[in-house]
Amino acid sequence: MGLFTRFSEISRRRKMALFYERMRPSEQTKVLDVGAQVAPDNQADGQLINSFPWKANLSAVNILEQHTREIQERFPDVDARTGDARSLPWPDKAFDVVYSNAVIEHVGSLEDQRKMASEIMRVGRRWFITTPNRWYPFEFHLRLPFVTWLPGDAYLACGRIIRYSHVRRKYVFGCDCSGIRLMTARELRACFPGSEVIFQRVTFMAETLIVTGGDDGDID
Repeated sequence: MGLFTRFSEISRRRKMALFYERMRPSEQTKVLDVGAQVAPDNQADGQLINSFPWKANLSAVNILEQHTREIQERFPDVDARTGDARSLPWPDKAFDVVYSNAVIEHVGSLEDQRKMASEIMRVGRRWFITTPNRWYPFEFHLRLPFVTWLPGDAYLACGRIIRYSHVRRKYVFGCDCSGIRLMTARELRACFPGSEVIFQRVTFMAETLIVTGGDDGDID
């Protein structure tokens, strides 16, 4: 097992454990997983769609129909829909909890991220949202050190020159990484007013930011 894979597995398990500790779902809790994907068996304990025990009370949305179809085939009790996190197809306060793991950094600009946050707070009474920490000195999508410390979106320019391909399992040149926009804790607080931002770390500093809040949630 590679070092990055090991770190990723530990991080997923810790996020999942914290979700159950903070949100305390029961068989009556209606939960939405934004950006849900079916995980391989060896990652099942770190993914909500796999681990949530009350599938009939779980809804899921993904922008790609392929992932929606996989969820429907694997977990037919889950209400899985194809949709955009910036415009969710549910009414106000339809869910007790909205969960999203490492999705908000992929939806586009800061304005797009604000739209996703607004939709999460609209359809959910509470929320638990995770994203990589912009200021961690290693970018895990690109697998490049220190590039996130460059000003603005300069780290993406580095990624267009060279980055690690998780599919090809090697570093490749000239790739499009425009679909990534890492966030800071300050930006998350601005997108989710009144919520708590938790710094979760596996190594020497926090690799992950978690924002949690809402009615009866753990809010500062």
